[in-house]
Amino acid sequence: MFFQLPIKLEIEDKDVQAIFDLETGFVGFSETINNETIEYYYTESPIAYRKALLKVLEPLMAERSMGNLKIWRKDEKMQLIHDIISAK
Repeated sequence: MFFQLPIKLEIEDKDVQAIFDLETGFVGFSETINNETIEYYYTESPIAYRKALLKVLEPLMAERSMGNLKIWRKDEKMQLIHDIISAK
């Protein structure tokens, strides 16, 4: 089963949604042009779509992030640091 959460974005003269896939954690965008849906990965999408998404999310953001090393996969060294910090 998959669950995707669509968020309508306010972009002038465009029908665009940000799509959050809650199973995989991926974020993308879908745009309808002439009854055809165009899909984008987050990183390949037009910058205007990412800015519009941040505008929607900004009021929901916490003032200070607690962080989460379990989902931060940018650097494998962080896992090593996490393991050292968490060792009892």
